Amino acid sequence: MKIRTLPLILVVTSSLAVSYPLLAAEGLTPLQPGATTGTHTGALPPNGLYVSMTSTYETGVVRNGSGDTAKIAGGKNKLSNVGLAMAATWVPGWEFLGARYAAMVVQPYKFIQVKNTGQHTTDHTSGLLGTSITPLALSWDLHNNFHLGAGLAIYLPDGKTAYTRNATTGKKEVSGDNVSWDYWSFEPNIAISYLTDDWGITLNNIFDFNTKNTETDYRSGSTWYLDVTATHRIGNNLNAGLIGNWTKQITDDKVNGRTVQGVEGIYSTGKRVEHIKAGPMLSYNFSGVTVTGRVLINLHSENDAGMTFFHLGVSMPLQ
Repeated sequence: MKIRTLPLILVVTSSLAVSYPLLAAEGLTPLQPGATTGTHTGALPPNGLYVSMTSTYETGVVRNGSGDTAKIAGGKNKLSNVGLAMAATWVPGWEFLGARYAAMVVQPYKFIQVKNTGQHTTDHTSGLLGTSITPLALSWDLHNNFHLGAGLAIYLPDGKTAYTRNATTGKKEVSGDNVSWDYWSFEPNIAISYLTDDWGITLNNIFDFNTKNTETDYRSGSTWYLDVTATHRIGNNLNAGLIGNWTKQITDDKVNGRTVQGVEGIYSTGKRVEHIKAGPMLSYNFSGVTVTGRVLINLHSENDAGMTFFHLGVSMPLQ
C-alpha cells in the first residue's frame, strides 16, 4: 500500500516572554503550543532537502491561574502578534538504530503588540527568536501503517533579549522590549502516526526542559505538550483535518531557587501554564509545493496569554 503523508514542516515559534506588568515573570518556554500540529511527525518525508516558510497571526488576552482574564494595571493586556519562521529539513537517506534519520533547523522572527485597556497604552517590539536545531529525528516503520518518531530539539539563547534593573531589589528583570529567551531548552519528543492512503492520525508528545537564565536567576518549569493531528485526503491534492493541543506545565517556575510566588488576579504560585486548543486545518499540494492553513482556537489557558493562532505555511523540496 502506498502511504501518503503530509510534507514535514517543523515551525517553532515562542510564546511571548515579557515582564510584569505585561505578562509577569519570564513567560513560557520557546515551543509554541500546537507548533507541530498539521504534520504527521511519526513519519519522515522522502529523502531530500526541504524548505518551508510559515506566517502566524496570534491574538488573545493574558489569563490568570484560574483561566480568567488577568487584571493588570486596571484593565487587561491584549496581545496581537505576527510571527515568521523559515525552516529547513534534511532527510539524507541514512539509517540509525533501524530508523530513518533527519535533521532540522528553524529560525523565527516575531512582531509583538500589547495593549492595556486600563492605562490605554500600546507597546510594540520585534526581533529574532532563538534558533531551534534538531540534530536528531528518527522514524521507524512499525508496519501495518504505524510509524514511530523520536527526536531531540535544542533551542539556543541567541534571540533578542532586553532587561531592566528593579529599583527596589537592584536585580535584573526581563523588560517589555524582550522578544526571546535567554536560556537553553532541550525538547525530546516521541510520536506515533497511523497513515493510510486516505487517513492520517498522529499523537506527538513533547517534553520541555530548561536551564536557568543566569541574568535573572529565573528557571522556567518543565512542560509537556501533546499535539494531535487527524487528516483525510480528498481527491489527489487536498487534505483536510482537525488539530489540537494540550500544554501542561509539570514543575514550578523558580527564581533564586525558590518557587515563584503568585500575584492575586494575575498568576498563581509556581506559575504553571496550561493550554487547551483545537481547530481545523487544510493543505493543498501542487507540483511538489504544499500550502497549509491551520487554526488553533484557544479553549482554555492558565498563567499565560490565551492565544488563538492562525497559521499559513508553504513547503517545497529543493532536491
